Amino acid sequence: MARREPVKLERKELEAWLEQVLVPVEPNPRFLRRLRARLVTYQGGGLFSGWMIVVVLATTLLLAITTLGLVIRFILVWLNVLGILDRKQRETTEPETVSV
Repeated sequence: MARREPVKLERKELEAWLEQVLVPVEPNPRFLRRLRARLVTYQGGGLFSGWMIVVVLATTLLLAITTLGLVIRFILVWLNVLGILDRKQRETTEPETVSV
C-alpha cells in the first residue's frame, strides 16, 4: 500500500467542505421524548434512591464498628499500661525473699 500525502486545504475550502458535510438535521421525536424523560428522572427522583439509603446505612454501620474497635483497643492498651506500672511498683516496694 502506498502512503498518501496529507492534503492541505485553504481556510475557505475547508469552510465550504464543512458546510456541505455538517448539515443540521431535526432529531427523531422518539429520541427527544426519551431524552426529556431521562432528564426529568435524573433531576427529580435521584436524591433519595433506595440504593443510596442502603449505602449510607452500610457506611454508618462500618464506621460505628470501626470506632468501637478502636475504643476497645485504646481501653486494652490503657489497662496494659496500668498493669505494667502496677507490677513495677510492686517489684520496687516488696523485698525479695530468698529461701535457702
